Amino acid sequence: MDLRQIEYFVALYDERNITKAARRLNVVQPALSMQISRLERTFKTKLFERTSRGVVPTDTGRRFYGFCQKILGDVDEAQRYLRDASGKVAGDLTVGLMPSVANSVLPAVLAEYKTSYPDVTLRIVEAYSGSLIDQLFSGKLDLAVVNNSSDLGRAAIAPLFRDYLVLVSRYKRAKRVPAEIQSSRLHEFKLVLPSQRQGMRLLVDSMLASKGITLKPTIELDSLGPTLELVRESDWATILPVVAVKQDAPQQIALAETAVPVLGES
Repeated sequence: MDLRQIEYFVALYDERNITKAARRLNVVQPALSMQISRLERTFKTKLFERTSRGVVPTDTGRRFYGFCQKILGDVDEAQRYLRDASGKVAGDLTVGLMPSVANSVLPAVLAEYKTSYPDVTLRIVEAYSGSLIDQLFSGKLDLAVVNNSSDLGRAAIAPLFRDYLVLVSRYKRAKRVPAEIQSSRLHEFKLVLPSQRQGMRLLVDSMLASKGITLKPTIELDSLGPTLELVRESDWATILPVVAVKQDAPQQIALAETAVPVLGES
């Protein structure tokens, strides 16, 4: 038994279909079938039941899969150790980013990171904090940039930067909005905000609750792009971290919206 046979077995076990497993491995189907059959003949046991709809693991196959997962995990760890020992950084990295960060600093950071670490394959997932935290704990993300949250008790945390919240409104309406607005006046605006499962909404609600203020937006929207588009085209307003709109100043904000500081005091 060699490592290739283990990789082929795991792919077929995961996909339950020879065509899909072969495509995942970038090999032809006969090569995959031959390796699995050779493995079964060598140890005189059946790992899969063949059906018209694909393959189904046997009890032996299911137990063998656990051993294979451990072996492949050990191989990956050994490879990482050798790469680190040689000073070369390589491998796969899945990063979750909030829309405000992805839309502001991501392009510049990506270019610089890939220049420094060309052998790393990056996958970027954009979502609000609540979803990113769920994906982080389920193992789908290696790391995530999220708002400060009480849900991070099981994670290693490293503060990156401080930001402040701004009220974002349409440019025409902005002419009637002061340079600074007290939080007690937020009820005067038609607000569209993320749902209460999102980190930024929890942060806003918590900040205002300490001042005895409760916001009851009639629209909750967990998507930054459509939120900003609604604000640009109507008299709705939203509350965002300044990093989410900073890159558009002064051109886009001057034309479409303005951002004014939201003060904590009532």
